[in-house]
Amino acid sequence: MSPDGNAEYFATLQAEIAKMLSTDAVELAARSFVVIFAGAHLGREIASGKITKWLKQEFGKPRWTEANTHAYDAVSIELELIYERARVAARRHSGPLILLPRGIQLLAAPDPVTALREYL
Repeated sequence: MSPDGNAEYFATLQAEIAKMLSTDAVELAARSFVVIFAGAHLGREIASGKITKWLKQEFGKPRWTEANTHAYDAVSIELELIYERARVAARRHSGPLILLPRGIQLLAAPDPVTALREYL
């Protein structure tokens, strides 16, 4: 890749991360929740790594530098905390996320973003 190609790549990468960081966290939590937990049954465990996978699909799969990894990890943790605060999913200790009864209602909501805001 030429020096100009490298600069363009890194500018695109930083723009994707900036877009992710500037997106409303509750909106991201609702959108990710309905994808990650689609078809899940009450009490089913979902690996928390699925949030990061979803973020990569939404905002691009960047070159994994330490700063980029930390940005994706931080947003993933923030989304998990929103799930827990809204009581739609929780985790036992540091394990996988578990779908809670309110999570079933969120999955069925016609507007998941609005419903999640109400749960918070």
